[in-house]
Amino acid sequence: MKKLFLGMIIFVFLLVSAKVVFDTYFVQMERIEVPINLLPPAFDGWRILQISDLHGRRLSADGQIVKQIKAANPDVIVLTGDYVKREAAEIKQYYAFLAALTQIAPVYAVSGNHDYRAGWEKVAGLLQSAGITVLDNQYVKLQQAREEIILAGVSDPHTGHDNLATALPPEVNTPVILLAHAPTWFVQGQVDYLAVSGAEKTLPEQVNLILVGHTHGGQIKLPLLGPVTTASGRLFPREYVEGLSREGETWLYISRGIGQSGIMPLRFLSPAEITLITLRATGN
Repeated sequence: MKKLFLGMIIFVFLLVSAKVVFDTYFVQMERIEVPINLLPPAFDGWRILQISDLHGRRLSADGQIVKQIKAANPDVIVLTGDYVKREAAEIKQYYAFLAALTQIAPVYAVSGNHDYRAGWEKVAGLLQSAGITVLDNQYVKLQQAREEIILAGVSDPHTGHDNLATALPPEVNTPVILLAHAPTWFVQGQVDYLAVSGAEKTLPEQVNLILVGHTHGGQIKLPLLGPVTTASGRLFPREYVEGLSREGETWLYISRGIGQSGIMPLRFLSPAEITLITLRATGN
């Protein structure tokens, strides 16, 4: 009986260890479709590839992730913050990867809280030198067959650098996609590190889709109980952890990201991800 019990413990340990390795080091591609009101016909089927929370992960220019992205053939690639853990120089561990992305599609980026702690000017400079457009409370017009949509980027709210007033166009009659680091505007009123008191209290109705990261999908989840935390003051949060949700007329997608941080820089039941978002036109 003791041998059987010991054998079961060893089996469970090996199973959990294998899952930790898989979730931490193997990146899967999530594919979702998002209906956008009044999306110009030229953008129906348009593909956005999102990468978030790299946290200095070592990546190569010819690895499996780049091959996956090439095969997905995105129209644009977006990076939603936290490129490093502590130092800007960590980007050099995957600089060739970033440069390879710019050869696939235009790449746009916004800042995360770790990036400001490491020195955002240095981080942004390295991104730009790789050919990436950094959106610091700015927006650009993306054109396709003489039609356009707005891609906006807001700086990290946790460090007080966010400004939606300048990140978004004053008046617009075309869909707006907003890049941010955390789902701040969706968690107001909750006792949560994500809900920053200095951030804007409401998200303008003109934003159709917001793409964020920061949560790592919980990074470590427990069976039946779910994520322990999402960089928050709450234990076992049930909302705004990962995936697609909707608030009013605005869609929100939270990426689990591909890196990890914290005391235990491992993943369990929250696999690393990149995301292919396909826009679909609706008549509403």
